[in-house]
Amino acid sequence: RRCYHAAEKPGTGRIQIGKAEIKLDTAAAGGVRVLKIENLNFSYGERPIVRDFTHDVLRGERIGILGANGAGKTTLIKLLTGALQPDSGTVTIGTNVEMAFLDQLRGELKSELTVGENIASDRDEVVVGGVRKHVYSYLADFLFTPERVRTPVKALSGGERARLMLAKLFLKPSNLLIMDEPTNDLDVATLRSLEEGLQEFGGCVMVVSHDRWFLDRIATHILAFEPGGRTTWFEGGYS
Repeated sequence: RRCYHAAEKPGTGRIQIGKAEIKLDTAAAGGVRVLKIENLNFSYGERPIVRDFTHDVLRGERIGILGANGAGKTTLIKLLTGALQPDSGTVTIGTNVEMAFLDQLRGELKSELTVGENIASDRDEVVVGGVRKHVYSYLADFLFTPERVRTPVKALSGGERARLMLAKLFLKPSNLLIMDEPTNDLDVATLRSLEEGLQEFGGCVMVVSHDRWFLDRIATHILAFEPGGRTTWFEGGYS
């Protein structure tokens, strides 16, 4: 098995994985207000999950979303992405906002296809930041050897599936990146590279995570879910 080692690239403070590093493709900037959320409410039966939530999400913010299991974090993400409709209230997407969403369940991966086919179908190249790149070279950024690129997704480990979802996500230019538990199953090297990429990302980021260290590294604000569908807004990271 080939071994990869994380190392800091001299003079840049960026983390490399082997000879590659994860970069996020940022779409052209839109307006200052990315999302306008007004009086959002959602309940499962008699149980309130999101209650009277109003907030403006602004360009450049990196928002960590945390709370106990079942508190409503994933429900809020689904409301913001349109996967769920609120009982009342509105979510208005700002001007020229391009959204990319990492689903916690990794449902977009096709298990019978290979890693390479999931990324580029039957093509040899992908376009990253307007630049053509061979699919093997692109996937090497996510620690996939040529042999693993030809491997069906159903044979991948949990960590490899997580890295493949990140590879799919980052092919889409966006200025609003929404991620539900992106650190699950990630190895340390990939996690560090993801942190560096998010810190340098030019758009807005919303991340659901239980990883306190990760949130301290990347978050400029914290949205904490409290019992009964209430939320509290904090400046800064988890600490």
